[in-house]
Amino acid sequence: MSFVYYKYDNVLADDVVNKILQLDDGNWQKAETDHQEKELLRKNEVIFSNDQWLYDIFWGVMEDANARGEWNLQIDCAEDFQLGKYSEGGHYEFHADGDGLMTINNPNNKVLHGKARKISMVAWLNEDFEGGEFEFHTAHMGKDRFIKPTKGTVMFFPSWILHKVHPVIKGTRYSLVSWFNGNPVK
Repeated sequence: MSFVYYKYDNVLADDVVNKILQLDDGNWQKAETDHQEKELLRKNEVIFSNDQWLYDIFWGVMEDANARGEWNLQIDCAEDFQLGKYSEGGHYEFHADGDGLMTINNPNNKVLHGKARKISMVAWLNEDFEGGEFEFHTAHMGKDRFIKPTKGTVMFFPSWILHKVHPVIKGTRYSLVSWFNGNPVK
């Protein structure tokens, strides 16, 4: 039986978390979505990074989660990392990151072109906020479907599982996400 998610509690040391937070160069962009009423679906800001040291940290952890979670998905590349900032009222309603079938159409990017999102990753970078819980849309999980972010914790899950970020009530929530891709599932 495979797992819905695989989580590594407090695996990132404070110096690594601080280095990730230093990606904040002040050039936050409003997060994009294809949804017509964008702020009803998602309200947060992002910064993207393709710094090699991020891939060096997370690639091996993803491979371990892929095996331990018993997904055994073929993965050969990853998208840019996205540092996310959820201020008060920030949220992201239920969504899936990919379906394992739909491919990225970007002929200028030889690494990602024709690949599909298969494994999603979230790393939580702080916990000094209220609200902002992570939730999976899988009723059979019971109380385990709600996850309170803890600093330094990293979680992986198949990209087609519906999930959301509850509104931040007080403070600012920071996370790092990425998507690990491979050939479309057949």
